[in-house]
Amino acid sequence: MIPLRLTLHDFLSYRSVDLDLSGIHTACICGANGAGKSALLEALSWGIWGQSRAANDQDLIRKGSTTARVTVVYRSQEQIYRVMRTRALGGGISLEWQIQTEQQETGQGWRSLTRRGVKATQLGIQQQLRLDYETFINSAYLRQGKADEFTLKRAGERKQILADILKLSQYDDLAERCREQVKQYRTAADQLQGKLDQLQHHQTHQTQLEQQYAQLQHSRIEGEATLATTQAELEQIRQRRQERNRLQERYQDLTQQSQTIGTTLQNTETQWRQQRDRLHQMESLLSQKDQIQLGCQHYQQLLQQDQQLNQAFERYQSLSQQQRSLQAQHLQQQQDYQTQQGSLRQKLQLLQATAQADQVLLQDRERIQEALQSLHRARTALQSWDQRQHQATPLLAKREQLRQQQQQQHSQLIARQALLTQQITQLEQTAEEQQVRQAVGILEADLAVLQERWDYRDLVIEKLQQRRLFVENLQERQRVLQQQWQQVDERRRLLEGSQDQVCPLCQQSLSGGLHSQVLTRQSEEQEELETELFVMREQLAVADRELELLEREKQALDRQLQDFDQRQQQKGRLQQQLETQQQAQQQLLEWQSQLQHIIQDLEHLEIRDPDHPLTQVEADLASIGYSDKDHALCRSEVERWRWAEGRWAEWQRVQARQQANQQQMHALEQQIAALAQAYQQQQSGADGILSRLATLEAALAELNYNPHQHHHLRGQLTAAQGWIQRWHDLQQAAHQHPTLEAQTQALLAALQQQRQHLSQSNQQLAAIHQQLSGIPSVAPVEMQHKEQLLARQRHELDGILAQIGAVQERRQTLTQLQQQQESLSQEIQSTRRQLQIYQELATAYGPNGIPAMIIENVLPELEAEANRILGRLTHHQLHLHFATQRAGRRTDKMIDTLDILIADPRGTRPYETYSGGEAFRINFAIRLALSQLLARRSGSRLQTLMIDEGFGTQDQAGRDQLVSAINTIAADFACILVITHIPSLQDAFSQRIEVERTPQGSQIHRVG
Repeated sequence: MIPLRLTLHDFLSYRSVDLDLSGIHTACICGANGAGKSALLEALSWGIWGQSRAANDQDLIRKGSTTARVTVVYRSQEQIYRVMRTRALGGGISLEWQIQTEQQETGQGWRSLTRRGVKATQLGIQQQLRLDYETFINSAYLRQGKADEFTLKRAGERKQILADILKLSQYDDLAERCREQVKQYRTAADQLQGKLDQLQHHQTHQTQLEQQYAQLQHSRIEGEATLATTQAELEQIRQRRQERNRLQERYQDLTQQSQTIGTTLQNTETQWRQQRDRLHQMESLLSQKDQIQLGCQHYQQLLQQDQQLNQAFERYQSLSQQQRSLQAQHLQQQQDYQTQQGSLRQKLQLLQATAQADQVLLQDRERIQEALQSLHRARTALQSWDQRQHQATPLLAKREQLRQQQQQQHSQLIARQALLTQQITQLEQTAEEQQVRQAVGILEADLAVLQERWDYRDLVIEKLQQRRLFVENLQERQRVLQQQWQQVDERRRLLEGSQDQVCPLCQQSLSGGLHSQVLTRQSEEQEELETELFVMREQLAVADRELELLEREKQALDRQLQDFDQRQQQKGRLQQQLETQQQAQQQLLEWQSQLQHIIQDLEHLEIRDPDHPLTQVEADLASIGYSDKDHALCRSEVERWRWAEGRWAEWQRVQARQQANQQQMHALEQQIAALAQAYQQQQSGADGILSRLATLEAALAELNYNPHQHHHLRGQLTAAQGWIQRWHDLQQAAHQHPTLEAQTQALLAALQQQRQHLSQSNQQLAAIHQQLSGIPSVAPVEMQHKEQLLARQRHELDGILAQIGAVQERRQTLTQLQQQQESLSQEIQSTRRQLQIYQELATAYGPNGIPAMIIENVLPELEAEANRILGRLTHHQLHLHFATQRAGRRTDKMIDTLDILIADPRGTRPYETYSGGEAFRINFAIRLALSQLLARRSGSRLQTLMIDEGFGTQDQAGRDQLVSAINTIAADFACILVITHIPSLQDAFSQRIEVERTPQGSQIHRVG
């Protein structure tokens, strides 16, 4: 993947930026801290993969904006693609993916590759690049502060970091799944074995189960006979109790019937007495007939008087309502007249005020006309000045341009003169060329001798690496043999401790002497492994001695070659100084010639030529006679008299409306007089409101209605209404008296009959009481005792039946288990075979299995690549080695580790003992090697390298070596971008991308 163009809109500190990356091979992104250098690389990663260092995508949106958009154009596999990603504040993400095509009509175009959904499109981009985000930030993108993430970890943790970078976590998932399967199969095997043990246990109790079944059948027969006897006795007791209960219920019914008859008798006697009292009241009312008739006649007289007063009341209400209506109408007419008169007078006053103001304006006619004449004269003068300005404007611009050119030429010549003078002075102070040539010859002779020793040292190092690799292979073989020996020893001990004729490993039979044969074979295999282990230890001892001799020889050569790099650097500096002096002599003559030409040009600029364009322009301006000051004064004069136009237009409008205002005022005065006359006629006419009110007052006086008298009459009428009710009661009593007298006689006959029924019921109760005394009673305790005995016997019989059912079920289960025994044994063997397979797979996928083998295979490649880069950074002064095992402190057993050992001219030391500058170079080499390795493992070619690392730990020489190393590995990449704010590093790159933060957002400038 090679980036070609990066476009940002409202992303982090950028408002709108378009960065062209095409043609960049090695470039430096420079700028102040916080300017937005790292934001460019974050935009590239977010645009393609949708991930960045921000925890939330909304944090990427520039403050004050609502949407961030990034467009990335990149080349991959000879094709050009474009990715456009947008993030809205509080909204979602949109993603567009396109490929560049050739179209005959429009030239280059874009064809969409966007899939359905952002996730599907992102997956398509990763599949096309064969590079996901994690691989990208661990390979192509060296983030700030991440170079030492691998080396700063403890030795025991580096393998895990390397496994994470190589994405070996999938083996952890496989191992975990295998362990889960092991748990499931072990549980299943235990359950099956438990079932098998239960089956064998049931088989041993089969005879005892048959005897128990026979005893339970005998107990069942005895229990059923005893239960039948108890049930017969309980039935007799229940019958005797039921007969006594029946007589008791009959006795209770008769007792209740007697009580009912007695109650009815009492009620009938009460009704008879009530009817008799009512009959006496009716006879008393009938005797008051004459008095009631007189009261009713008085009520009729009062009622007639009330009807007459009601008619007068209705007439009184009608007249009063008409009077109130006329009074309200009279009040409304007064208010309307006052409102209309006030409105007309207000309009008249407004017109009078307007007429007075207009009269003041009409008197100012002469002053307005004089101002208009001044305005016309000023405008005529302004037109003349505008024409002169039109002629002078191009000449003024040309004069300013010529003056700026002349000033710029003068400034450039002065600056060039000062620079050449300084450079000539420096070159004249340079040392003699002959002395430098002699020093170069001496250094070349010394370096020739040291180079021979250096070549011999490389051979020693190569042989040392071969012997180390041989030792590591022997140690790996030794570890494998030890594991095999332990496995064989464990199997042999299991066979020796097994007393059965069944193999404890595969559960197969070992009868017929097969047990001793297997044991003998295991012992022979163990002896063969011991012999091979002995040979392996001897070879390791010899190899260790050879390594010790080679290491001593290498250290001696390192001491002899300690100043080799310094001499090479000194030779390079002298050669460069010699070349610089030779070039300086030629440059000195050239600069002296340029200085003479500059002095002549400055003298020429001081002399004004009559034919110079600037002289001609100034002459033309003088002939025109244009003055900015006079032009501005003329414009101000026009503005000064501009008010006269509006004032004159207003005077003309006032004169036109003066006559109309006079007519309107005369019309309003006439309307006010007419309104007053109409109001007077309306109030004082024959049919006016006042005359009608007088007529109504006379009619009310003639009616002579008194409300208080009417109210007193109504009270008397209410009090006399009681005679009407007593008259109705009198008529009803005369009608009901014969019927009530007959009902009283009937109640007396019913009362005598009910007394006879009560006597008969008492005789029946005496007979039933005599029958109850002849039947003995049943005690509740006896009945309860029999029921409890019957329940206990039934419960015992149910228990016996339940035991019989359980025994029968156990007999059936035993029969079924006997049938399943053979299939259960086969299933146990199959489950144990699966258990063994998944145990072996869990071990293979574990940390010491396949992942360890992958890391062991990767480390030599990583070590070779890191040493290649580290050699360029340190002139082959440092060499690193990854040690995967080391001896324990208390035992001879080897411990798995991942130590980083660094060899320098003073010997071999751990990584942790080196200074910050040296450690950074080691980190940088390992990081680049990891990037190359990870890119190759992902199946993609690493064509772009982005470095966002601080070089502050390096001195000047270290920085030069880092830049040299970057330039050396530049051939391996199509594009390298380095972020730094150190000026000396910025000048080392021919192409730069300068980032500057402004109030309008960060801005970029491409240099080179």
